[in-house]
Amino acid sequence: MTSFKLSPYVNFIENRLFPGVIQHAVFHRLSGEVLEPGERVRSFLLAVQMGNRISLSEENLLSFGADGYQLKKLIEQEFLIPDGYDPLAPFLKQYVTRPIQNPAISYRSPEGEQRLVRLTMVQHLFSPRKNELPEIIEETMSETAAAIFAMADGSQTLQEIYRDTNGSREILADAPFQEALEFLTSQERQLIKFTPHREDLEHPYKPVNIVPRNLYHSSRWNPQSNSSSEPVVDFHLSGIEDAGWEFDLIEPTVNHSFRFPSDSLGGFDYGSRFAVSTLRPEVIPSLGHSDRVEILEIGGGTGTFAQSFLEQAQRLGEGVLSGIDLNYHILDISPALMDSQRKLLSPLLPASRYFHQDATKFSIPNHRFDLIIANEVIADFPMALVQRRFSDNGGSDRGAATGYNPQEWQGAGTRYLEKYGLATDNAPDKFLVSAGAFEFIERCFQHLAPGGSLLVSEYGTAEQYPLQAYQLNHEEFSVHFGHLSACAARVGFSCTLLTLKEFLAFDDRVLVLNGRQEHLLTLNHVLKKHGLSLPYAVISRKEFEERCQATVEQIELNGFSFSPLSKGYHFGPKIDDFMILIMTKPLA
Repeated sequence: MTSFKLSPYVNFIENRLFPGVIQHAVFHRLSGEVLEPGERVRSFLLAVQMGNRISLSEENLLSFGADGYQLKKLIEQEFLIPDGYDPLAPFLKQYVTRPIQNPAISYRSPEGEQRLVRLTMVQHLFSPRKNELPEIIEETMSETAAAIFAMADGSQTLQEIYRDTNGSREILADAPFQEALEFLTSQERQLIKFTPHREDLEHPYKPVNIVPRNLYHSSRWNPQSNSSSEPVVDFHLSGIEDAGWEFDLIEPTVNHSFRFPSDSLGGFDYGSRFAVSTLRPEVIPSLGHSDRVEILEIGGGTGTFAQSFLEQAQRLGEGVLSGIDLNYHILDISPALMDSQRKLLSPLLPASRYFHQDATKFSIPNHRFDLIIANEVIADFPMALVQRRFSDNGGSDRGAATGYNPQEWQGAGTRYLEKYGLATDNAPDKFLVSAGAFEFIERCFQHLAPGGSLLVSEYGTAEQYPLQAYQLNHEEFSVHFGHLSACAARVGFSCTLLTLKEFLAFDDRVLVLNGRQEHLLTLNHVLKKHGLSLPYAVISRKEFEERCQATVEQIELNGFSFSPLSKGYHFGPKIDDFMILIMTKPLA
């Protein structure tokens, strides 16, 4: 029998992102490993945390069944350690790194002090209200802690760092070094992590790069109980108060993330690159058949997409658009976003070019468009539930689904399965279909001129059933592009499905600043002391150095990092998660 205690580097955390559900876990501050023990094992760990000791043998673990397996895992990963065992010992020969997900940075003050700028790593609040941005904490750091923090780039083990900073004494007997490690690894900081596998350093979601925290949600949209609208419609009508806040801090879009010229888009911003990729006869067959091109954008956001698209179209006027007038219109349901669009686009669009309507029900009489663009919009549209019909004995009416069968499915979404011939291969017992998007596609077909095209970009895949994003302040779902294509084909469109990266020719090798809103908060806290500021956007290494390098060197700024866009840990969504469906109405 071996007597065990809880490692002092283990903490308890919880996740409250899913309405009505609390998920409990424990994590190891040194490795970043997170385990979710069952309720009995968690209660057992809480008792051990209070100072109780337990004795376990291999026979005990086997006799405990599933609980025993969880306990064995906790022992293997150093959550539970034998009495008399130093919890730091197994990490001495592991590589030390600053986890990518931690936004902390350090700098040297004018007084010569090493200063740490950080947020609490105890908890994280999604969808913050305006008075709920995380507190920025600035504190003095010892020279030893600062040296370890600076050297924690994944290239050296803890023993090697100690040798370079302190010399000959044993780490475990060096009180100042131990104090520095305690400072760096505390739950509220989590400034360094350890791993025996250097290849893990390249993956932002590996344990060594994460900072496990309590996850909470601040503001989910709760529509009025007497409302007859869909909740998502109510949200866009009344829930968005500040367009900049919404896209900077709650729901950054790809367009918002790349609204400035970027090397990853060949020097274009997102809207400009979209115009170059779109305004071609291969995409819009009707292009050139008239001296005018009518364009409708669905859901105009803050207006930056339209602004860039129009300005780039003007530059194309000497080429493919030579002699062609371009009439641009925006349809939106959010008064706050429409106000932002009108202010930004006042030199470009007259008031008559805006339509305040629900896109899933829109009707614009006497208008036919050559191009309709729905860029990062349809994930907000209403969904409909489909669930498997089970017989009285608990079995389904038939075996594995291979396609729509009216005897097998039930729920509001079943009529779409039948209407559009949607496949249900490998379907779960319960899933959603993009009802609002299907209705929208039909509306667009009616409003397109022959040879016109509808372009829909959104996050999703060709086969995965819709999943809800729970971190947002409103309901939003990924897109099953296979279902979307089937609907479009049944309506009468010819379809081409591409990745957004392919369509816009993203160069995902470009090095960009690692991190999201939290990272920009801490960086700007320091940079603003020197008259600099970074926008909420994807920022390339080249751009960062042009703006900030002199200041970085002057104050010995440390803790930020860069990696290729392909790594996917930058401001805004991952490009690889997005697809674009090009739907063309026949010319005749």
